[in-house]
Amino acid sequence: MEKIFDDIKLLLKDFELPHLARYVDDITSQIDKVHIAFIGEYNAGKSSLINTLLGKKIVAERDLPTTNRIVLVTHCPVEKREKINPSTELICINDPKLEHIVLVDTPGAASAVSEHEETLLGYLHKADLVVVVAPSTQPYSKEIEQLLELLAEKHTTQLAYVINIFEDPEVYEEDPNKIKRLKEFVKEKLRNILSAEDVDKTPIYAFSLRLVRKGVTEHPLLTQEWEDFKKFIFEEVAERAKKVKFAAIKEKLLKLFASEEILERKRQFEQLERELEKWQNLKEAVQDYAAKVKNDKVQKIEQSLDQLFEELKKDIEEILAKYGSFELVKNTDMVLKEIEETLRAKFFITEHLSRIQNLLDYRPEFVKLKKLYPELVVEPTIPARLGQLRDQLVKDIEQLPSTVGKPGKVAKWFLPLGVLVVAIGVGFMFGSNMSLKIFGGFLAAFGGILFLASLYRIATLKRGLLNSFNERIQKLNIHYKKLYTSYYLEKFEEKLSKVNDYLDLNINKVKSKLKKLGDLFNRMEEIVYKVTFKL
Repeated sequence: MEKIFDDIKLLLKDFELPHLARYVDDITSQIDKVHIAFIGEYNAGKSSLINTLLGKKIVAERDLPTTNRIVLVTHCPVEKREKINPSTELICINDPKLEHIVLVDTPGAASAVSEHEETLLGYLHKADLVVVVAPSTQPYSKEIEQLLELLAEKHTTQLAYVINIFEDPEVYEEDPNKIKRLKEFVKEKLRNILSAEDVDKTPIYAFSLRLVRKGVTEHPLLTQEWEDFKKFIFEEVAERAKKVKFAAIKEKLLKLFASEEILERKRQFEQLERELEKWQNLKEAVQDYAAKVKNDKVQKIEQSLDQLFEELKKDIEEILAKYGSFELVKNTDMVLKEIEETLRAKFFITEHLSRIQNLLDYRPEFVKLKKLYPELVVEPTIPARLGQLRDQLVKDIEQLPSTVGKPGKVAKWFLPLGVLVVAIGVGFMFGSNMSLKIFGGFLAAFGGILFLASLYRIATLKRGLLNSFNERIQKLNIHYKKLYTSYYLEKFEEKLSKVNDYLDLNINKVKSKLKKLGDLFNRMEEIVYKVTFKL
């Protein structure tokens, strides 16, 4: 049993509810004793009732509201009085009737001293039986009603009711049914607060404490219920002391597990579940956004490069179209220089370079991501090597003319050489020596072939030069598509990983809190089962 109580207190401390742990400590600290608290207005006779039950004056009796603390009276081997804390005093007497009982005197409910009320309210949760003491002149008051409402709302405490008759006995002799009407009046009032079953279980006693203390016997109607009340306190309650205590503790513990503080922890758990779902959905949304951005950006980079190199092809075609084959051979250096200058100017009179450079910059995508999901922590930094990548592209395009060489240079010299060889061969053919004639024929034929080959080379020079440029441009396009897309994806992923780290951090934090609370609720379920079926 003590193990269950220790587990409950540890659980409540882990729930960060130390005040509830102290509450459990309070209600289980004296499990072998039943606490019977006497409550009522300051002049109802609570202290006198306790002293009369004990047969001697143990607690102070005065007409003024002087009881400003909880006074506990019980049986101890050694008689003593001690102050437990600023609001509680313990009186130990040698009385076997109190072996399993603690009689508790409390401050008046209608005391003008506010700290008296606070002291009373701070004790109520410890009481196993509350005896309401009310004068017959006002058997039910607003203050009593407020106390009973508090008990019904927060505590599972059994009730008994004592109506202390203050009027002259003659009044009751003349109207014997007055006591019955007082009891019915109290029951009717209790029905506004308690269930019908609890009202039926609440014993109501009516007697004149003043006559009982004086030992007056000529008014039995006003004293006969005293013995019933005394028997109820010292026999019925005492005999079932532990049973009542255990039942009360069990009910209080089960009510505690349904308290507002525990419900608040359950609401926190549900809130954490929603928060976890939010962060997980956010991460999924970020991943979807990133996948779309990367796909779109790769397409745009490739399209932009295709457009750039396609325009370069057209520019080269337009320049070459201005020249004939022989003119192209004659002015090769000039034509290549014109192509080089045209390609260089391409980056100054168009927006291709800045557009491509902007495509490689991932910052706009993360700025948009931050606008879409403000809860994200996104700090885009300037991407590295942007200038270097841009300059390398410009340099490779400017060097295009030099990579194709000077086509037609050999053909330009071999064309007149072929004519010269043909002329020499023909000269030999007109000689008288047969051998020289034959040699001249071969030489003329060789010169003709050389001439025709050079002529063909010159005639097809423009197409060959254009093919050479196109081949180089195609290689550059493939190279920079791979280079630029790889660069963008790498830098984008680097920055995205920081966003994912932030998301994972929050997801893991929430998961950790959920696990902690979930473990606590699992422990609570086990404890509730033990309290319900084993306590």
